Amino acid sequence: MNLLEKNILERLHAGDENAFEYIFRTYYPVLLKYAVQISRDEVAGEEAVEKTLINLWEGRLTIHIGISLKAYLFKSVFNHCLNSIKHWQIKERYLLYFRYHTATDDSGSILSDEYPLSRVLENELEQVLEKAINCLPHQCREVFMLSRYDNLKNDAIAEKLNISVNTVRTQISRALARLREELKEYMG
Repeated sequence: MNLLEKNILERLHAGDENAFEYIFRTYYPVLLKYAVQISRDEVAGEEAVEKTLINLWEGRLTIHIGISLKAYLFKSVFNHCLNSIKHWQIKERYLLYFRYHTATDDSGSILSDEYPLSRVLENELEQVLEKAINCLPHQCREVFMLSRYDNLKNDAIAEKLNISVNTVRTQISRALARLREELKEYMG
């Protein structure tokens, strides 16, 4: 990490909004270009970069950046894009299933009310996932949320929750196994 990055990160850690603005102005354009290349969607790219920068600001006291700020930001954007793509793929798979099980016109609009379930298709999977996450044991849910939604690394989660990295790995593994089990009928 060069001296400038080190200085900016120290100022950011201290809550200096000017340091955050510098990071935003310096990296936003290149991160957006990178995110759009990965996600192939302008809006998804913007969301990934915004989440990355928001997480940086909100987590400035706990985030540990070892190699370089630039590498950290690119990795974080990549992970947000990947999560967005995975979410989109699950949703598409779910919607594709119902497309072949409901009567639709050429535009995809439902032709009849014979399929009352079709009115809630887009929200149902998200509700099932949220319910499954909420059914996880407290520590398991907390570790999973920090990993997947706050995009924290295992060592940062371990430090934040005062548990071992192995416990973090175990809890994430348990969470994923339970979620796979709960969502197996949706995953095809």
